[in-house]
Amino acid sequence: MKTNDFLCGVIEGYYGRPWSFNQRKALFEYCLRFGLNTYVYAPKDDAKHRSRWRDLYTNEESNELAQLIHTAKQFGINFVYALSPGLDITYSSEKDLTTLKQKFHQLSTIGCEHWALLFDDIESEMSQQDKENFPSFAHAHVAITNQLYDYLNKPNIFIFCPTVYCSRMAKPSLEKSSYLQTIGNGLHTDIDIFWTGPKVVSRRITMSHLLSINNILKRRVTIWDNLNANDYDQRRLCMGPFSGRSLNISRRICGMLLNPNCEFELNFIPLHTLGQWFQLIKINEKQDQFDDDDDDDDDNNIETSEIYQIDKVFHKSLIDWLPEFNKIKSANDSQQIVKIDNSPQGMSPKSVTSLLINDEDSQESINENPTCSSSSKTHIMECDHNNTNNIYLTIDDIRLLVELFYLPYQHGPNIQQVFIDFYWLRFNYNQDQNLNDWRCRASVFHDNAKDISRLLQKLVAIHNRALLYDVYNYINDINSTINLCSKYLYWIDNNQRRSSVFMSGDEEPWSKRGGLAGDFLNLLPLGDFQSLIKSEFNSLSNVFIIRPITSNDHASMYALCTTICYQDDIDDLLNQHSQILADKLIGGYLSSSLNNSDLCYAIDNNEDNLCGFVLTINESEKHDKFIQTKWIDELHQKYPNVDQNFFELIECPQWIYDRYCVRVQIFIDLTIKTDAIYHLGNKLMKILMKKLSQQGCDGCHALLDERNVALHQFYLYLGFTDIPIIDQNDHIILLGKKF
Repeated sequence: MKTNDFLCGVIEGYYGRPWSFNQRKALFEYCLRFGLNTYVYAPKDDAKHRSRWRDLYTNEESNELAQLIHTAKQFGINFVYALSPGLDITYSSEKDLTTLKQKFHQLSTIGCEHWALLFDDIESEMSQQDKENFPSFAHAHVAITNQLYDYLNKPNIFIFCPTVYCSRMAKPSLEKSSYLQTIGNGLHTDIDIFWTGPKVVSRRITMSHLLSINNILKRRVTIWDNLNANDYDQRRLCMGPFSGRSLNISRRICGMLLNPNCEFELNFIPLHTLGQWFQLIKINEKQDQFDDDDDDDDDNNIETSEIYQIDKVFHKSLIDWLPEFNKIKSANDSQQIVKIDNSPQGMSPKSVTSLLINDEDSQESINENPTCSSSSKTHIMECDHNNTNNIYLTIDDIRLLVELFYLPYQHGPNIQQVFIDFYWLRFNYNQDQNLNDWRCRASVFHDNAKDISRLLQKLVAIHNRALLYDVYNYINDINSTINLCSKYLYWIDNNQRRSSVFMSGDEEPWSKRGGLAGDFLNLLPLGDFQSLIKSEFNSLSNVFIIRPITSNDHASMYALCTTICYQDDIDDLLNQHSQILADKLIGGYLSSSLNNSDLCYAIDNNEDNLCGFVLTINESEKHDKFIQTKWIDELHQKYPNVDQNFFELIECPQWIYDRYCVRVQIFIDLTIKTDAIYHLGNKLMKILMKKLSQQGCDGCHALLDERNVALHQFYLYLGFTDIPIIDQNDHIILLGKKF
C-alpha cells in the first residue's frame, strides 16, 4: 500500500445472500459512528463478483454501485471493489486479461479508486495452456496481479488474496511453502496481501505469527478476519466482541478487516468493539508521537499505554446496541437513513477514553472466573409504548442474547457455566444419594431456561423487525433446546417415566444440531428406550484404576501423549522422530526435579493399559524460567536438524504464577465413553484439589494447544476457565481453576 493509513473496517466476503443496498448504506453509517474507515465489496454469491465475473454490470446495477461508492466517500470510507475470477480464469489468456481490465474499468468510471483481486477458495490445478506458460500456480497469480496493478496506474490501495491464505493451508509448512515464497518475492511491493492468520478462523493472531508471515511475504499483511463469520455453519451466530488480537499487532499489519455474520443486523457488537480496538490504537499512536517529540524531562509527562479490555468494551457496545432494538425498521430494510452527527462533538472519541487503563492494571482486570462487568445503572428500553403489557429489554437481556451466540471457539462465560451445570446434572443424578444439591442446581438451570424463554418473548415485541427476523430462528432454536434439557431434568427426577422424546427410539432429524444447541443435545439420551441413562460402571469393561505414576509408565505416556496431541501438519516430522512431540510436551516435566511425583497419576483400564495421566508441577514459575530452558537446549542437541522454533519457550504472566502457582497437565484417551471420562476427570480433580489444598494451594492452571478442541472442552467440563492474556504464544490456551 502506498499510503501509511491503517485500514480498519468490514469485508463483505461471506458465502450466502449478499447484503442489500440499504444495508450497505446503514453499514457506512455504522463505520462512521464507530470510527472504521474501509469497506471491501466481495460478496461470494454476487454472481458478477465470482461465478460470472466476466459479465459487466447493467446500468441499474452500475448506478447502485455508484451511489454506494459516492456515499462511502462522503463518509470518509475507503470503498474497495474486489473481483474473484479464479474459478475459471485462464491466466495466460489475453482475452481473459482484457475482460478483467474491462470489468475494473467499468468500476473506475463510476468513481471506484481502490481494488482487490481475490484467488481464495479455488483449485490449484492449472489448465494445460497455463502450465505451458507459467512454472507454477503462484507465478500465474503474480503475473496477472502485477499486470492489473500496472493497468490501474498503481492505485493507493490494491489488495491481493492468495489461494494459501492461512498457515494451515501452507504445505509442507508455512516456512517452506513455495507458493507463498513466490508470491512474496514476485508481487509488486506496494500490493497488499490478505491473510486470515494461523487458521481460516483464527482464535488468536499474535505478534510472533505475524513476524513469520511478514518475513515470508516481504511485507506487512492485511488481516481478513473471519472471527465473527458464520457462513461455514448456518446454525451458528458469532455475535461476540472482537478479541484475540492485541493492540500491539497493529504495528505488524497494514489493516484489520472483519468478515462478519451473514445476518447484517447481528453484527453491531463485533463492529462496535472493532471500532473501539481501532480507536485505542490511534490513541496509543498519538501518545507515542507525543513521547517521541517531547525533549523535556517533565515529571508531569507520564507515559501511558492503553490496552483493550474485552469486558469493558463489550459492556459499552451493549449499551449502544440497546436502542437499536426499538428503531422502527421493517424486514425489507426500508428504514430511512439516520441523520449523522458530523460535528466535532459527535465524532469525539471521549466515549472510548473512559475504557482505558494502564498496562500495570491489566492483571487486575482478569478474574478467576471472568464474567462481563455490569453497570450500576440499569439501562431499559421500552418496546411498545402503546401496549399496556409493556415488555422491557435490559442490558442483561442483550448480554444473554450475545452470550448464547458468542464466538466460534467459546460460548459466553455465563452460558458456558450453564452448559457445565447441565453436564454435571446429566451425569450426577443418583437416587441412592441425597439429592438436595442436585435439585438445587437443577432449579438454577430451570431458572436459566426461563430467562431464555422470556428473552424470546421480549424480542418478538421489538419494533426493529429486521433485527428480529435475522435472529429469530436462532433464538427460537436454542430456546427449544434448553427447554428440552429442562424437561429432561424433570423427567429423570420423576422416576424416568416413559417419554415420547427421551429414549423413544424414534429420533427426529432436528435432534442433531451444531453450535451450542448441538453441545446440549449431545448430552441427552435420544437413543433406544431400552438403553441405560448411565454407563454400567460396575461392568468389567468400565473398570478404571487411578494410581501413582512410575518410571515404567514413561513409554506408554509418550505414546498416549503423541496420539492425543497429534496434528496433521507435523506428520512428516513424526515419521522421522516418533518421540519429538511427547519430548516437547511432557519430556521436560518428567525430567524436572520440580515434578511432584506424589501428585502425578496414571489411569489404567481393565486390561491394565494406560488410558490417561496427569502431571503436576508445584513451582511452575521456576520450571518455566530455569528448568524449561535447559530441557529445550537438550532437545536442540537431540534434534539438530529440526527447526528450533518448534521447541518454543512458554512463560506465563507473573500474576498467573502468583494466583495459580501449580500447573496441572491432563492427558486422557478421549475415545472413552463421555460419561465415564467425565467421572474419571472429576475423580482425578477431587484427589488433586484435596492434596493441593492440604499444601496451601488454592488454584492451578494448565496450558493447551488450541487445536486440541476435544481436550479443551474436557478441561472446561472439569471447571477450568479460559484466561485471556494480552500477548499469548501461537495456539496456546491458558486455563485456570480456583478451589
